[in-house]
Amino acid sequence: MNTIVPHLFRPGDGTLPPALTGRDVQQAVLSRCLADLTGGLAPPHNVVLLGPRGNGKTALLHWFSTVCTAASVDVVALTPQRIPNHEALVDMLAPRRGIAKWLPRKVGVGSLGSAEWQLESVAHKDLTRALLARCRRRPLAVLLDEAHTLALDIGGTLLNASQQVRANAPFLLVLAGTPGLPDHLGAMNASFWSRLGEGLLDVGCLDEAAARAALVRPLAAQGVGIDEDALGSVVEHSQRYPYFIQLWGDALWKQRAATDATPIDAAAVAAAWPSVAANVADYYQSRYRELRTEGLVTAAVAVARLFQSRMDATALEQELDAVLATAGIDDAAERLAALDGLNRLGYVWCPPGQVPPIAWSAGIPSLMTFLLEGAPAPR
Repeated sequence: MNTIVPHLFRPGDGTLPPALTGRDVQQAVLSRCLADLTGGLAPPHNVVLLGPRGNGKTALLHWFSTVCTAASVDVVALTPQRIPNHEALVDMLAPRRGIAKWLPRKVGVGSLGSAEWQLESVAHKDLTRALLARCRRRPLAVLLDEAHTLALDIGGTLLNASQQVRANAPFLLVLAGTPGLPDHLGAMNASFWSRLGEGLLDVGCLDEAAARAALVRPLAAQGVGIDEDALGSVVEHSQRYPYFIQLWGDALWKQRAATDATPIDAAAVAAAWPSVAANVADYYQSRYRELRTEGLVTAAVAVARLFQSRMDATALEQELDAVLATAGIDDAAERLAALDGLNRLGYVWCPPGQVPPIAWSAGIPSLMTFLLEGAPAPR
């Protein structure tokens, strides 16, 4: 027996999956932004990728980085840990060792006027002018993951610089974060961030067709099929949650490697289940510990009961507020804080792009079932 690919599926922390499915809208918006950049223009808006963890925001950033590089657009990929202060931000976006190749002795900067460039002062103080000079030489896309943890002052500097640079040069800022990101951005004294139009993109669970394709396409590329009943069972148990789909794919691929049986059938699904279940339980435990640390278990259980009682797995904010009151959270401000906390952790979230009435959704529906069945004490 000879396994062609040792690790076909990628149940990791942001690795690009073997088949990026169900993100046609997001990829189309990012591709239009890329077309602007390659045409020497700034896109009409920045981009925010918003969704609970495990849905593939980082994978989308990796995909966009790849297509930008192929199109000769510079890419700087960041996380908040890499930019703890303003000096680090300037060094990452306009490093001193590379500034000389971007900056002439004098440069016109639109409304900012003409400036004499002193490399040391630019490297440490003037992010906007340094970015203008860089982007006029070559388009730039800055991709910031985990943006919901970005320091407020650093974020405000970056957002304001982005607005000024995009008015004069081909530049794009893409932010990815959990559902608490809009509130976080709103605290950065840059209210214009919210005027994104189509650039505010939700990244949630896949629809059924995309979830099936995420499993079928990589297997088919290796000449391996999967029975319809087995596929339906896996998609159902995955909740169409991208991280769980990759867990299932990885476990099934290992079963196939061990038995060399094809197509993958119900027996292979049953054999793969213990491995998947253990990984899912560990993941739920991590989420439960977060809820417990934040003092949100009571609120989370109350919300889970509400969602369990309906088929469409959505709820209005008034309904969430009412169920929290029923759970004994009497103060309105405390209920709002609890809902904000559940939103920040991605337990529930409000996907953008809706028309009223605005509905809240479960981040991972089966996590609610886990809590209702009695989450065990953390190991």
